[in-house]
Amino acid sequence: MNRGTGIMIVAAALAVAGAVAMRPSTAPPPSFEDTGELLFPEFEDPNTAVFLEVVAFDEDEARMTSFSVKLEGGRWVIPSHNSYPADGTERMGKAAASFIGAEKDVVRSDDANDHVEFGVLAPTDEADEEEARGQRVTIKNAAGTALVDIIIGKDVPNKRGFKFVRYPGENRVYATQIDPQISTKFTDWIEEDLLKLDAGNIVAVLSNSYTVDEQTGSVSDDAPQYFEFGGSDDPSPVGMPSPVGMPSPVGMPSLDGMPSKEWFLSELPMVGTKGEPIDRATYVPEEGMPELPPPPSAPEGQELDPSKVKQVVSAADRLKIVGVRPQPEQLSAIDLLSKGFFVGGEPPNQRLFGNEGEVRLFAADGVVFTLYFGEVTFASGEVLSAGGEGEEQGEAAEGANARANRYMFVGVGYDPRRDLGAGETPDPGQLRGQDRAQALAERFNKWFYVIPDSSFTQLHKDPADFWRDQQ
Repeated sequence: MNRGTGIMIVAAALAVAGAVAMRPSTAPPPSFEDTGELLFPEFEDPNTAVFLEVVAFDEDEARMTSFSVKLEGGRWVIPSHNSYPADGTERMGKAAASFIGAEKDVVRSDDANDHVEFGVLAPTDEADEEEARGQRVTIKNAAGTALVDIIIGKDVPNKRGFKFVRYPGENRVYATQIDPQISTKFTDWIEEDLLKLDAGNIVAVLSNSYTVDEQTGSVSDDAPQYFEFGGSDDPSPVGMPSPVGMPSPVGMPSLDGMPSKEWFLSELPMVGTKGEPIDRATYVPEEGMPELPPPPSAPEGQELDPSKVKQVVSAADRLKIVGVRPQPEQLSAIDLLSKGFFVGGEPPNQRLFGNEGEVRLFAADGVVFTLYFGEVTFASGEVLSAGGEGEEQGEAAEGANARANRYMFVGVGYDPRRDLGAGETPDPGQLRGQDRAQALAERFNKWFYVIPDSSFTQLHKDPADFWRDQQ
């Protein structure tokens, strides 16, 4: 082979090599060696789950959201909402069980560039496309070991019940048949019966729809209306006078021969400086003590509409909340003022006011609930349920589409004169009067609540709302 021939052979070889290099190549297929394996092979018992966290990106709020539930000291709490008590046993069991037995059905991609398409970007990742971020779900046991840690993305097209998922920190995306029984709604995890009152045991209601001028601190329309439930021949546990404005059927025999009972206007019990009951007929004001107010009376030509009082009691019985805010250990006037509550009067006769009035409900075991209605909030989403950053903007977001909710302060007391079961031995597992009031007070004294406007409008009545033309 002469030199010229050798050069030609080398050139030909290089040309062939270049052609091969430029030929379109096919990426190696993803490995399917783990198809059919369990997503979480070590997770077998849902009862070992004591912590759940869901992190997501809320497109509407344009912010990260985090919701968590934890078993702490033998009780379920919601850490993401200032450790508010949760009713978590059953719901956590369902959430945990939905991941047990879930399999890696099909590997869809090992390419991180496909994460946007499948909606399995981490919630913390940047993304221009809506729904590109997934939900990161973490479940742990008592030792802090992760039983579940997964990013859940979009539904798999044309495969009902399947979702795209991937492990955090890994590129591989699976199509998996899974139905996560997880709710991140605060209201789904909490005790539904907020006040724990029985409408049938409420024997008296006080409605006082005053308003407070926040600039001057003055109170207007401070005119409580007080109603009791019973018949005209019922003995009153607090020595009340005869009913006023009572509809005619009350006290008349019903079909079963028993006197019928209904709500009626009455006179709020009054006490002296030492808490002693005041008898209007014998009362002589001491020096410096005010005269007694005139006894209540029905507006001329009108009578009480008992259904309006029933509406207040029913609304309190089924009262739901949409948010909570923790009270500081040392509650100050500024803390109260920020939520629309005020302390008024001179010592020792100071009292709490809500800027939109109050409702008081008296139970037959002496427990007294007082609901104070404070400031309106237009916050939404996680800011509504938990407060925090952005709440001030929420307060100012009033507009055509804004939804009003209202702060509520719950006070609980005990009136022994009303306790019909005082001195009796309570049923097993039941608290009697004073003990029940103390337990409730310890619960409510830690929180400001946020209630929907629909609940407020049912609880809050103008004085004229209770009356109708005589029939």
